[in-house]
Amino acid sequence: MLLRLCVAICLYFVVSAGMAHAQTVSLRPRIEASGPQITIGDIFSGAPADVANRQIAPAPSPGQITNLSAPMLSTIASAAGLDWAPPAGVTEIRVVRPGGARATLPANSTASGVNSVASDIAIRRGEAVTVSYQVPGVRITQTGTRALDSGVVGQIIRLRAGERTIDAIVTGPGAARASP
Repeated sequence: MLLRLCVAICLYFVVSAGMAHAQTVSLRPRIEASGPQITIGDIFSGAPADVANRQIAPAPSPGQITNLSAPMLSTIASAAGLDWAPPAGVTEIRVVRPGGARATLPANSTASGVNSVASDIAIRRGEAVTVSYQVPGVRITQTGTRALDSGVVGQIIRLRAGERTIDAIVTGPGAARASP
């Protein structure tokens, strides 16, 4: 009986110690492949240097976009010792490779540039969007911005805020989140 108790306690400490060392990471606001391969560092900010250079998929051709499955990225992050879970409702992550003809669409995109396999469009081009900016301890909300792109939840779109154009992540119908 005492032996079982000791084994259970040791197992608990081994498992909890492994979880305690997971590095928390977040998605980059704009995910761009920097070379012919997509790396963990291209996707996540906060990844340690020894993990950030790990290749996870081929990059799209220059000027093209590809989509990566959010559950697949969650598994990759976990295997690399990173703590990340996809936001609710996000099933795919778009990866852009700069260069080439920027207006070129991937094969599975519609004319509006929104991936046809994604869920319902949350923001349509020209719609008014409420944008929130958040830093620790402060949250600012701005109304009156206009969508320059259509987008689904989790997708990065361009918005017109006064004279400025900003990139923001769609968080729901008529709502997006941007970095200050």
